[in-house]
Amino acid sequence: MYSEEDLALIRSYHESVDDEVVCFLEKVYQGQNASPVTVGFLTTKAAEDIERLTGKKVSGNRIVLDDNGAWHIKKRHGQMGEHDESMKDVKDIARIGYVLANYDSIEFRGEYAQGYVDANGKLAPKVIIKKRIDGTFYVIEAVSDAKKKRNYVVSAYIN
Repeated sequence: MYSEEDLALIRSYHESVDDEVVCFLEKVYQGQNASPVTVGFLTTKAAEDIERLTGKKVSGNRIVLDDNGAWHIKKRHGQMGEHDESMKDVKDIARIGYVLANYDSIEFRGEYAQGYVDANGKLAPKVIIKKRIDGTFYVIEAVSDAKKKRNYVVSAYIN
C-alpha cells in the first residue's frame, strides 16, 4: 500500500497538468505551427546541479518544449511508440513542469543533444532529470548557456 506521503505526491502530480502544454501538443500533433511552450524555469537548485555537472551557467533559464521534442516523445513513447507507450496520454507530457520543479535527481552521462547548441555553437549537453511518482518519470533536457537562456526538453518517458 501507499503511504499518505506517497498518495499526496501522486495527487499533486495528477493535478499538475499544464493546459498550455496540452494545447501546444494538440496543435503540433495536428500539423499546425506552434511556438515552443515554456514548461518551467530552472530552480536555483537545478541551475546549481546542472552547472556542477556540465560546467554550464544556466541560472534563470526557461525550459521549453518545441515541436522536435514533442514529435520525439510521441514517436518513441507515445501510442504505439517505438520504445514504449508511457507517454501516450498528453496529460503526462503536460506534467513535465511538475517533474522539473520537484525532481529527485539530475545526471549527466557525457551525452550531447543533436540540433541544440550552447553559447559556443557546440552541441548542448543532455541531462537526465528523474522524479519518482508511481514509477519513475524521466525528462531529458538539452542544456544551453546561449543568449536565449533556454534549455530544451528533448525527450520524456515513464518507467
